[in-house]
Amino acid sequence: MAKLIHTMIRVVDLERSLQFYRQAFGLEVSHRLDFPEFTLAYLRNAETDEEIELTWNKGRTEPYTHGDGYGHVAVCVDDVKSERQRLVELGMSPTDVREFRNDSGELLARYFFIQDPDGYKIEVLERHGHYQ
Repeated sequence: MAKLIHTMIRVVDLERSLQFYRQAFGLEVSHRLDFPEFTLAYLRNAETDEEIELTWNKGRTEPYTHGDGYGHVAVCVDDVKSERQRLVELGMSPTDVREFRNDSGELLARYFFIQDPDGYKIEVLERHGHYQ
């Protein structure tokens, strides 16, 4: 059976992206491979074994396009309202907290979105129901 181990995204400024993921989500470099033309930095924290792989193609200056196929990466936290406030205090710009409910009014999800320095959307969900 297959096991999901990482998701890769391309970044223009590796140090800026490392700082964002460290401050926003507590992700640190768990493994790094430096080559003459590119660097791969794998990020994780104590909460998960899955990683985000940041690929930095050295010398690239223009932003990457995301096309119309990329959606988002998702993380979960204990309290989205306090997490959103923490990100605002860091000078970041998360969206407002929203709730997703079924037809009977039962809470399915509480969440907000934030974008990383390269414009990748990240959904921040409160631990609840399916989202653990």
